[in-house]
Amino acid sequence: MYKLSINEIIEKINKQEVFSATADNGGFTIIIEKYVPFICAAIHNGNELKENLADKCLLDKKSRWNEEDPLTGDFIESLPIRIIANDSRYEYDLNRQEDEAIYDIAWGKPVWKEELSTSEKAQSLEKHKEFYIVLKALVEKIEEKFGASIVYDVHSYNYRRSDIHEEYPVFNLGTEKVDKNKYSKYVNRFVKELSKIKFENIENRVAENEVFFGRGYFAKFITEAFDNTVVLPLEVKKIYCDENNGDIFSGVVNEISEGMKRAIISTSLYFINNETNYKVNNKAKLLSNIDDPVHIAIDKKLYALLRNFETLVYVNPRNLEHSKKIFFDSRYRKEPDFKYIPLRIDPYELKKSLYQLPITDMQDVSIQSLYKEIIREYSVTIDMLASRGTDEFLYNSLKLYGKPDRVDVMNANYIIQSYGKDNEGDKNLVKEDIYNMFSEELKSWNMGGKIVFHKNMAARIMVNSAKKTLVINDKAEFNKNDIKLLSQHELGIHMLTTMNASNQPLKFLSLGTPNNVETQEGVAVLAEFLTGTMHINRLKDLAYRVIAVNKVIKGDSFREIFEYFMEEHDFDRDKAFNLTARVLRGGGFTKDYLYLKGFIKIYNYFISGKSMQEFLIGKTSIEYIDLINELFSRGYIKKPKYTNEIFENGEIDDPIIEYILKGTK
Repeated sequence: MYKLSINEIIEKINKQEVFSATADNGGFTIIIEKYVPFICAAIHNGNELKENLADKCLLDKKSRWNEEDPLTGDFIESLPIRIIANDSRYEYDLNRQEDEAIYDIAWGKPVWKEELSTSEKAQSLEKHKEFYIVLKALVEKIEEKFGASIVYDVHSYNYRRSDIHEEYPVFNLGTEKVDKNKYSKYVNRFVKELSKIKFENIENRVAENEVFFGRGYFAKFITEAFDNTVVLPLEVKKIYCDENNGDIFSGVVNEISEGMKRAIISTSLYFINNETNYKVNNKAKLLSNIDDPVHIAIDKKLYALLRNFETLVYVNPRNLEHSKKIFFDSRYRKEPDFKYIPLRIDPYELKKSLYQLPITDMQDVSIQSLYKEIIREYSVTIDMLASRGTDEFLYNSLKLYGKPDRVDVMNANYIIQSYGKDNEGDKNLVKEDIYNMFSEELKSWNMGGKIVFHKNMAARIMVNSAKKTLVINDKAEFNKNDIKLLSQHELGIHMLTTMNASNQPLKFLSLGTPNNVETQEGVAVLAEFLTGTMHINRLKDLAYRVIAVNKVIKGDSFREIFEYFMEEHDFDRDKAFNLTARVLRGGGFTKDYLYLKGFIKIYNYFISGKSMQEFLIGKTSIEYIDLINELFSRGYIKKPKYTNEIFENGEIDDPIIEYILKGTK
C-alpha cells in the first residue's frame, strides 16, 4: 500500500484516478477502484496507537478493542470506494468534532495515566483534521461528477452488557440527521435489503433509531457541507465476535460482509437511478473491475493443483468386465471386488496445499466465498477417492453429492410407472460405425478434442475433461438415435463447457463451481430432450438410478440391488449389473441420482424463459448464476467461445414426456 500526502491524495481524487493509499500520517486508508455515486466508511475500524501514547494509556489493547469497531473495514471490502480509519478512537475519535475528539474519560473509564501534552494532542488532532479535508474533497468530486451521492457510515456495537441483549437488532440504522422528506425511501430500501441477510442460528432484525441515532460528527459534517449527499449511519451488533475476549466468528463475518455487499449495492442502484445523472440497470456495474492480484494468483495456483484431477477416472473399476464374469459364473454369489487405478496424488499433501492458499486475502467477499467452497468440495472429493473400497467412501460420497430425498424418490417412482411411446431402436451399430459417427459429431462442433475406446467402464460414454477426450465404452451398444442424443449430452454440453472454460481468463470455471454436477448433468439431459428424439426409456433409466442410489443408502448389497432390478423391473442381467456397478463403484457412488434431479430443476428453469448461456461458459451451477453474471459484467470472465443452438432452436415436441415432467415435484 502506497503512502501519500494529503495533497497527493486530493490531487488523485480531482483527476479521478483509481488508487489505494494510506495517508502519510498513517491515520486512514482510502481505496478508490471505480468512481461511483456511493462511498463506504469505517471510521472506528482502527486500533493503532502511537507508542508514546500507548505508554501513557491506562487501557491495554484488549480493553481498547472492546470499544473499537473491529472488522467494520472488512464488511465493506468488496465495495469500490472506501475510506477506513487505522488509528484507535482512543487517540482521537473521528465521530466527534475536533475540540471533543480526544477522551479524558471514555465509557466511564479514565483513559490516560497523565494529561497529554499540547504537542501530543495537536499531532492527533492534525490527523483528525486531515481526514476530513480528504473526505470533503472526495464527496465534492462525487457530487460534481454524479450530481448526488450516498455514504454508508459503518460501525459496530457491544450488546452483552444488558440483560436483554438478545432483543437488540442485528442492524440499527441511525437516521436523526437524514432529511426524511427527501431520503426516506432510501432508508426504507436499505432496511429492506439488510433484512434479507440470513444467519445460521441467529435471527436477523433490522431497526431504525432503536439503539443508536446517527448523531455522530461524521454524518453531521457531510450533511451540513453538502446538499445532495445523504449519510446512512449503520451499527452492526457484535454477533460476529466475542466482544469480551476478542474471539472472531469468521463464518458470521462472511455472512455480514456478503449480505452488506448486496444490501449496499441494491440500495445504491435505487438511489443512483433516482437522484443522480448516472443511469445504470446492472448492479454489477457498480462494483470494481480492477483485477485483484491475489485472486489471479490463487486462481492459477488452484488450477495447477487440480487440473489433472478427474474423479470418474479414479472411481471407474479397472477390472469391471472380469468382475462381471466372476459374478455371473458364480450364479450371483461372488460379489465383485473392484480394483482401481492408484491415486497419482498424496491426499494429505494436496489438501494441505489447498488449505494453504491465502483465500481470505482476496478483496471481494463473494469471490472469496466461491473459492472457499471450491476448495471444500475438492477436499471432500480427495477424501472420497482416498477411501475407495472402504465404508468411508459412501460417507464421503454423501457429503459430496448428497442423497435422494423423499421428493426425488417419489419423482423416480412416478416416472417408472408412467406410460409412453418408446421409439428406441435396436442397438446394432458396429464399433467402426460408432467411432465414425461420433467423430463426425465431434468435427461438427469444431472444438477440437479426440475420441478413444476403453474396455472397463461403468458408463457407456463420458468426457475426460482433463484430457479433452470423449471416452467410449468398448462393450457398449448404440443405435443412431443414441449417437444424436449422447452427442448433445457429451459433446454439446460436457466437451463444450470444457473447451469454453479453457478459454476463460479465470480457471476456476474448468474446475467447476460447487454442486456443478447436478446442474451440468441436468443441462446435458435437457439438451438430449430438445433434440426431439428422447425416448421414455431414457427418462426411466435416470429414474432407476435414483432408486438404485436409494437402495445403496439403505445398505442393500450388490446382489440384492442386482436381483431387485431383474425381478421387479425385468432387467436383463447385463443391464442390472451395469446399473448396480455404477452406484456401488468405489463403495457407494451416490452421484447418479443427480441426473434426474438436475434435469427436472433445469427443465423448469428453461421453460420459465431464462437464458441458458451461463451454463455453457464453464462448469457452472445454478446456485452461482448470479455470481457468474456479476463476474461477467465486471469483465472478469468473457462470453463463451462455443455455443449450443439447441437451447434456441430445439423443440419440446413429445407431449407424453412433457406431461410426465409437469407431474414431477
